[in-house]
Amino acid sequence: MFLLWRALLAAAIALTPPAAVIAMTPPVAKPLAAPLWGPGAITPGTPCPPASTTSFADPPNLYSTNGVLDVTLTLSQQVRNHTPVLCWVYPITVNGKTTLQNIPPTLNVRQGEKLSITLINTLYPPSGNIETPPPIGIDREPAPPARAPAMNGMAMNGMAMNGAANPYALMCGQPQLAPTPTPDPVTGRIYGYHRSPWNEANLHFHGLNTSPSQPSDDVVNVLLCPRPAGSTMAPAAYHYIVGIPRDEPPGTYWYHPHAHGESLYQVFEGLTGAIVVHSLVPSVPDHLTDRMAIVRDSPALAGIIKYPAHAALMRSQPNFAEIRAQFTGAGSDFKRRPGNDPFQPPDTCPAPPIPYNTTSLTVNGVSLPLNGNVVSGLPETTIGLGETQYWRLANTDAQTSLDLHLLVDGKQQPLMVTARDGVPLVVVNGRPTYRPVPMDHVFLPPASRIEFYLTGATAGAHMVMRTGEINTGCVGDVDLARNLFDVRVGTTRVAPRTIVPGPLDPVPERFADLGAQTPAVKRTFVLTEYARSDEPEPDFYITEISNPKAVEHPYRMTGPPDTVVKDGTVEEWTIYNYTNEIHGFHIHQIHFMPIAGATIATGLGQLVDTVLVPHGGYDSKGTFQPRAVKVLMDFRARNIVGTFVYHCHFLEHEDNGMMARIRVDP
Repeated sequence: MFLLWRALLAAAIALTPPAAVIAMTPPVAKPLAAPLWGPGAITPGTPCPPASTTSFADPPNLYSTNGVLDVTLTLSQQVRNHTPVLCWVYPITVNGKTTLQNIPPTLNVRQGEKLSITLINTLYPPSGNIETPPPIGIDREPAPPARAPAMNGMAMNGMAMNGAANPYALMCGQPQLAPTPTPDPVTGRIYGYHRSPWNEANLHFHGLNTSPSQPSDDVVNVLLCPRPAGSTMAPAAYHYIVGIPRDEPPGTYWYHPHAHGESLYQVFEGLTGAIVVHSLVPSVPDHLTDRMAIVRDSPALAGIIKYPAHAALMRSQPNFAEIRAQFTGAGSDFKRRPGNDPFQPPDTCPAPPIPYNTTSLTVNGVSLPLNGNVVSGLPETTIGLGETQYWRLANTDAQTSLDLHLLVDGKQQPLMVTARDGVPLVVVNGRPTYRPVPMDHVFLPPASRIEFYLTGATAGAHMVMRTGEINTGCVGDVDLARNLFDVRVGTTRVAPRTIVPGPLDPVPERFADLGAQTPAVKRTFVLTEYARSDEPEPDFYITEISNPKAVEHPYRMTGPPDTVVKDGTVEEWTIYNYTNEIHGFHIHQIHFMPIAGATIATGLGQLVDTVLVPHGGYDSKGTFQPRAVKVLMDFRARNIVGTFVYHCHFLEHEDNGMMARIRVDP
């Protein structure tokens, strides 16, 4: 389901040498010593990038030096044509001259190295953005306390607090739910708050199997408040140090904002960039031209059409009490009735899908033409005749799935896929071989990535990457079929590069033996959503139904974890979708393996960090049938001990509640 916006809010290759010694900073977000810019300033001197023409350029590359990649990202805002635009600004030094750049760079590190990133939030709270808490009733939490005095804009102990000791205080404008709220006596669920973004900031290093504790990949406790409007105080900042494990699978990862309630808005603003983990020993990609394609989306200009039938359809879905009763009577491998497999599609859709509520797309900042079938006007680049390039494509969309296939002069050709979500597909003894797996198409929900070979075999050919039309479910959206970019093959043959096999890495990849493990624990989760009578957006939930004490509640930034697991174990999770639209399940810090409910195009038998959970629906007899995906979860690494989150990576769903916390105990 696509967010119904209330309003859009006011709001070259370079080496960056680090300091000689990078010290581990205390796990505290730090204020800057003095203001960087004067009162009311909203720009550090470099405007956010305008839309590009059709020229296709890879993002700027930053590389590690002496084992560390050191960069400062400043979250900035400009106003263009009366519309606020967000971007990251960062310094690049070339030949002793430092300039400010604003296109999110690709961060290149090797296994065992470190990312050293200082994030600075120079934003101010949007004006007119304080919402009145909803009235108390059986469908509401008790109203939170009154807003504390003006925020000080500083981050303390990792969390940018407003100075109040009350655990229910409003952090940066985010209403907090009480740790032990009272469930609705009828539905059994806890209703969420819906609020507009507040210009908070933090970072998530998506897919990296790194520590969830500060100063690393902590999205639970690190939150940078905006400065009070008109303030001259220094903006809040935080210094991340993210250690890349020595056994991290070499491949494509990415970074993006993850402040709860902000993710959709800020990712729609294009605040996404790639991370490439290179193998410590020479490998096949080192011998080829390495290309990067970043797909981003933004809200469509057309209005969003919603039908009353869809809200009624959503209200007719089973509630959590009914679902629990079904599971209690049938066990953890629940099936609605004999012969009906929950991993198979429902039969009918009683109401038509919402027609073409699509987003606008860019590839490497180049806007795609409105006509999704054209080749002229696409982002365009070249490849030599006879040349093979190594391509990385990251779907960093907030809401849009991609169904990728390759057209050569209009005829479909297989994609020669080597890796998905950063992990090489084919390994021998736990070591990547980079042997390609031919695929007719690859389905990438938001957050997923693929790597593939592309060879210019025919002189003058147009090699077009295309995404097919996707119907996301009876109450979902329809993502349009579109051509994404065009790789034009040259007419002069170039000598192919000789690929010299490198030595085998003596350290096996993490997760390489996951498919052979016996799970120690089996858990079952359900995805649910419900229409609201007082809000245009529904409430979204992810709940461990195998926990007999669990209740549906939206994500909360305080309170106990929803799931507790033991370090050193492998678990089997079955995730049922009790909604009429698809979801994308993602968990931080680890990869997992889909073993049922998926196809090769959606990751079956592969190591992924995000997977499509197919939508449920009504069969021909009017009975709601869930669908599910079953995955093996790998909690064996020692460095992931701590608290992190799992959630739907359709960011409207995440921001409106479909996220929960997990704690890994030693």
